[in-house]
Amino acid sequence: MRVVKERLNLYITKSLMDDLRHAIPARERTRFVEEILARELRRRKLLEVIKSSYGAWKDENHQDMMTGEEIDRWIEEQRTLGARDLSKEWGQNE
Repeated sequence: MRVVKERLNLYITKSLMDDLRHAIPARERTRFVEEILARELRRRKLLEVIKSSYGAWKDENHQDMMTGEEIDRWIEEQRTLGARDLSKEWGQNE
């Protein structure tokens, strides 16, 4: 599948551009800037999701996990569930 590219003109400080030229070869700069930009945008989206989900966990909805021991028990149960073979349940062994 062909990726559609768009041109973007940016103005950045000369010192930053000098550092970029020094650190990244000319034919790799676009990919470098694209990777950094994508990483930062993912980070910002994640922060927004974290902020928007603040308060979603309410102790009164999870009475079974009020102590460290109860949390440890739940984690062990989840690990056991994750270790079992689900291929029959998911229809992959037919």
